[in-house]
Amino acid sequence: MSLGSGLWIQLVPDTPGSYCLYEPLPELQLGKLLFNQEDNWIYDGDLLSISEQEDVASVITGCQREMGELLRSIKAL
Repeated sequence: MSLGSGLWIQLVPDTPGSYCLYEPLPELQLGKLLFNQEDNWIYDGDLLSISEQEDVASVITGCQREMGELLRSIKAL
């Protein structure tokens, strides 16, 4: 994914509610984004700005929300 700052980040699911963040080139680990059941998040790292953290969190929570809605609509069929 590309952030507004121009930084490209690779999201890799780690454990439920945890995503490792990497810069693809030069393969730099940027930290982790951890979520709780209410989709509150905390950034475990020190390389991303607050706005970059918010961009990543919004993409992850948006994807989770879309998948949940899709699964609910399939179950309703």
